[in-house]
Amino acid sequence: MFLRFTKVRRGSAVLEYASIAERTIVDNKQKTTTVKYLGPVKSNEDRERYNSIFEEYRDAMKKFSLDDLKVMPTLSFGLFYASRNIMERNGILGVLGRHTGSYAEILSFMIISRIFDPSSDLELTDLAGRVFYPWQLHLSEDNVYRSLDSIIEKKDQIEVEIFKALKPDTSSVHYDLTSSYFEGREDNDLVLFGYSRDKKRGKEQIVIGLVMADGIPIHHEVWPGNTIDPKTLGPTISALKDRFGIRNVTFIADRAFGRSKSLDLLDQNRYITAAYRWDQPYRDILMDTDFTDAIAMDKLLIKRLAINTDDILDDDSTEDQRKLAEKRKYTAVYNREREELDLRDLDDRISVIKKKISEIHDQAELKKSLGKMKSLVKFTKNGTVLNENRINILKKIAGRFLIVTNTDLPESEVVSAYKEQWEIERSFRTIKSFIEIRPVYHRKSERIRAHVFVCVLSLLLSRIMEKRTGKTIEMIRRSLNSLDVVPVNVDTRNIYISSESREASHILKTLGLPYPRIRECAHT
Repeated sequence: MFLRFTKVRRGSAVLEYASIAERTIVDNKQKTTTVKYLGPVKSNEDRERYNSIFEEYRDAMKKFSLDDLKVMPTLSFGLFYASRNIMERNGILGVLGRHTGSYAEILSFMIISRIFDPSSDLELTDLAGRVFYPWQLHLSEDNVYRSLDSIIEKKDQIEVEIFKALKPDTSSVHYDLTSSYFEGREDNDLVLFGYSRDKKRGKEQIVIGLVMADGIPIHHEVWPGNTIDPKTLGPTISALKDRFGIRNVTFIADRAFGRSKSLDLLDQNRYITAAYRWDQPYRDILMDTDFTDAIAMDKLLIKRLAINTDDILDDDSTEDQRKLAEKRKYTAVYNREREELDLRDLDDRISVIKKKISEIHDQAELKKSLGKMKSLVKFTKNGTVLNENRINILKKIAGRFLIVTNTDLPESEVVSAYKEQWEIERSFRTIKSFIEIRPVYHRKSERIRAHVFVCVLSLLLSRIMEKRTGKTIEMIRRSLNSLDVVPVNVDTRNIYISSESREASHILKTLGLPYPRIRECAHT
């Protein structure tokens, strides 16, 4: 063990720092490891002070015996170490610092915690006792609330600055919506009843719109729970153009946006989406399409179709709307595997419906019990029967889709681009199940928005690490959580010793991070 002085050049200036270091042999190679960082050297007084600290430290290490050691419970460290370094290296931590000041470290801890162990934002104090977080952290319930208030106040600026720091490819962006329900009744203008994508009838909710580019989330918005899909499209496109400067972009959206009102708006931009296949004339076209002369692509059959503009526009459509609609190109897609899944799902629903019809004879009660499945049933004065016409239509359109675009891309590229939409759907699954956006314990609208923002930043951090490693965030978390820190109390000091983990070492190496050799000491 020795006192080390290191000089570092910063532009024209040469700075000097002091640290306590030791030499170890790892894999038959000598390595120098920092035991304790002391600080900058600006004068001879600093050198003398650091010498005294080193002598005191060395004497303390020599004096203790095994009886003096008190080993404390193991603390998790790997995920927090890697995540915070990734946030710092990618400029995310710097952006939070500029806009939230002293609350940046709490917010960083909150963001990483959603990946480590999703829970209530107010349980962070308990979590902090189970992990090693050697960065300055002042956790309290008030500070958590203030941190959330500070991040949502500067949400727009933070999103844009992180976007500029990461510089993702924006030649195409993906957009989709999801909803998140609440168990109780909320009294604010955000949590309202609406169409539930969670299939949770009778529960209030919020609607979340998420924009992905280059595999990472770049923008999100929280809408009131009764907001319908088309109403979110205009503000989202405006935000991408005005705030993010994304203008020459291909907008890729889910089939929920393939209805007439949304398509009229999308026509003013470059886009790829899927027509809502229950709408006419798309439904009949899909049912009647012959794929025997289609192009084979992976496990798909694709075929360019011509659709008369008069069949898809209302009589009161303007000339400008007609001209834009004439630029649309349609590609029919047949997926045999998806057809089998659709038909199997339909059979399952029919079986459930038949069972309910035989057990529930009151039509009002039956309608309530069937929920969305009631569309497959006819309710008459003479009784309840299956809606055979609707069932036959569902069978004929199973595994069939109609992709709409106004780009000049070949059919295969259009289909490939739309297939990537699954990535944003996976992101919603991640944010709901892995990061666990639910349950939301906040009641004020702005705190709910802040909670969602923290979850989206957790998703961003997850995606960055996934892209670097080629592994899922679940695998990354499992590997990094094998890296622990063991606190050992010696005399009046705590020494934190990092464990050895090949799994964590591999992930850290892929992320471009050194393996931490913790010998950090602090007065108790």
